[in-house]
Amino acid sequence: MLGDVIRVRLGDIVPADARLFEGDPVGVDQSALTGESLPVTRKENEAVYSGSIIRQGEIDALVYGTGQNTYFGKTAQLVQVAHTVSHFQRAVLKIGDYLIVIAIVLVVLILAVALFRGDKMTTTLQFALVLTVAAIQVAMPTVLSVTMAVGARLLAAKQAIVSRLVAIEEMAGMDVLCSDKTGTLMQNKLTLGEPFNVDGVTRDEVIMSAALASRAENQDTIDLAVLSGLKDDQALTRYTFVHFQPFDPVHKRTEAAVTGPDGTTFSVAKGAPQVIMELAANAVTSAMRTCRRPGTCGWCWG
Repeated sequence: MLGDVIRVRLGDIVPADARLFEGDPVGVDQSALTGESLPVTRKENEAVYSGSIIRQGEIDALVYGTGQNTYFGKTAQLVQVAHTVSHFQRAVLKIGDYLIVIAIVLVVLILAVALFRGDKMTTTLQFALVLTVAAIQVAMPTVLSVTMAVGARLLAAKQAIVSRLVAIEEMAGMDVLCSDKTGTLMQNKLTLGEPFNVDGVTRDEVIMSAALASRAENQDTIDLAVLSGLKDDQALTRYTFVHFQPFDPVHKRTEAAVTGPDGTTFSVAKGAPQVIMELAANAVTSAMRTCRRPGTCGWCWG
């Protein structure tokens, strides 16, 4: 209800439009509303919308919109009431107006001729009424609807669903198609591309390092995409996680301390490119300061 205080956690579907209280930022998946696959960050005093999913963090929020008064509900109402006159409907109305004008002109002409010749007015009115009724194309909407229904059936056989019959004629007269880049034409699912690796580092090593800095139970879209790139699903079981630092908008990276099969403990991280490059630069600088034989390994030049 309006004014209720709710607490949303990882994996929760937001039940109503709510405004966040003070706390850590949360990652919100709004793909059902906007079609964007990546979660967005919401902070204190910002709104989270009904139907969105919490992908990271937890926080209290104050409900300010429910049911049809939510962002999603208002959007659904706008879709239902939206109505535009198509080119096909304008053409049909134009034909109807043309026939009405011709019928009126002929009726006026018949009445004028009948008055000039002195014909019986009752007979003339009957003839004018028959002409008027004949000018009204009662069967035209039915014939056109049946024709477009046949077209919709043929399109359905090709896996194209027609929600409005008039859209068939609109599609036939279309020159340029502009479509949304996400959601509508995509699967709302990230996939892993070909990784970039430098000399001495293989593709599988890059993916393994990124997978070690990922966690499947968080249901993060990026983490799931990285984990899907592993050739062996059981590869991670040989490692022991000492510490895992989830992604946050401040540090812009996910970091994990891992113990390998040989007992060596090391750190892996994935995140924004500029952050990872800075970490790498700091690691090289630290190695140069502690190196006792500079210039012998290729990382520095003495």
